[in-house]
Amino acid sequence: MNSLSSAACVAFVSLGFITPPAPAQHDHEDHHGVTEHAKTSAVDSVSAALAEIAGRMGRLGTLLSNGDLDKAHEESDTIGVLAKSLGSLALKSDSGVARDKVKVVNKAGRALAEASDGVHDAYEKKDLAAAKVAYARMRTQADLLAPFGTSDPMPALEGGTDRYACPMRDEGDKTYDKAGKCPACGMTLKKLSSEPFAVQVTSAESSVSAGRPTTLSIALKDPTGKPVRTLETVHEKVLHLLIVSNDLSLFAHEHPTIQPDGTFKLNHTFSSGGEYTLYHDFSPTGVGQQVVQVPFSVEGTKPEPTALVPDDSYPKTVDGYVVSLRLTGHEEGAAAAAGAETHLLFRITNNGKPVTTLSPYLGAMGHLVVISADRAEFVHSHPHESAGSVNGGPEVEFEAHFRKPGVYKAWGQFNVGTRENERVLTVPFTFTIAQGVNTTEPTPHIHGEPSAGSPRK
Repeated sequence: MNSLSSAACVAFVSLGFITPPAPAQHDHEDHHGVTEHAKTSAVDSVSAALAEIAGRMGRLGTLLSNGDLDKAHEESDTIGVLAKSLGSLALKSDSGVARDKVKVVNKAGRALAEASDGVHDAYEKKDLAAAKVAYARMRTQADLLAPFGTSDPMPALEGGTDRYACPMRDEGDKTYDKAGKCPACGMTLKKLSSEPFAVQVTSAESSVSAGRPTTLSIALKDPTGKPVRTLETVHEKVLHLLIVSNDLSLFAHEHPTIQPDGTFKLNHTFSSGGEYTLYHDFSPTGVGQQVVQVPFSVEGTKPEPTALVPDDSYPKTVDGYVVSLRLTGHEEGAAAAAGAETHLLFRITNNGKPVTTLSPYLGAMGHLVVISADRAEFVHSHPHESAGSVNGGPEVEFEAHFRKPGVYKAWGQFNVGTRENERVLTVPFTFTIAQGVNTTEPTPHIHGEPSAGSPRK
């Protein structure tokens, strides 16, 4: 069986099934200076050091989920400095560490520091996937150290308290302290402190070639590497799979079939060879939506890459239907900008007449997927309950929050058929999101944050 896993490597590393080559050790105190990259609180005990490591590990996981390598490597460097101090702290007479366990603490601390160098190396190479693999190695060592300190080694938010929020941000930045449903839209609340999940993809064939049917097997893994057994149904499906070529010219929205053992199967034919990204959108019970990226290679003729050129000012004609897109900011007359609410208004006509007979597709009057040019940003949105969205058109409005400025490509999907006989239009638009006035820490309007891994060999 041909393994096509990417993010799966992250899960397997933490379980010890795969041991990547150890990166070269860097002394960040010498190269960068502690004051520049590794600012730590004063710690004078093993428990205090592990408590700070725990909090920083959680924040590091969140930063990597958000694709923020700049801040992630600073957290990682600080963790490395703290980890190196554990051996000497464990030797103190009042450390609370049994003498026969000092060597265990020292060894795990050094291994944690070495793994933290992997995140720094990945930052220098701008390799988010490698950073996540290094983070998984860090988690393994942090788990070994956990019994010597706090009983909850991985709080993902400051304060160590789990918080939940609507992934659609219908209530702005409002959060809850318990899992549940958003009272505004009914979506499952997302656990903001969730560590990255992973996905393993394999094929039944020895190789995947363009133009030939292939059967993909998909296994969802929790942060510890265990199979995900319980999933929420979101818009009539438990797993939404978005297949996108790396130049964003090819797009497919699929729904693999769940198997008795909890894995998923999908029969699919790739139209062209080349590199793809598979976005797995799913919601583990009590955790909320996750989006896991899996790089994927297909053999065969590779078309010339298609340049992304903004075209949202031009209507598109698909199967005889004319679809236009209008982007606006939340305030009247405002432009669409990063870090602020953006409205995307689609208008559909046929033979010059407004279409008012749209039917629901997967429980909504439309679906919207948006991906940035670098494929790091992913948005999966559903329409507002506006008059057009409820009554069948001609206008369907979506809301989104974009974390970063830049060029994005969107695919709006609308059912112009009936509930029983669907006819789904997939309409692509490319547009630009401007720099916002406050985009340093925007609130993302996305179904989870992507995770990534190394591509198939």
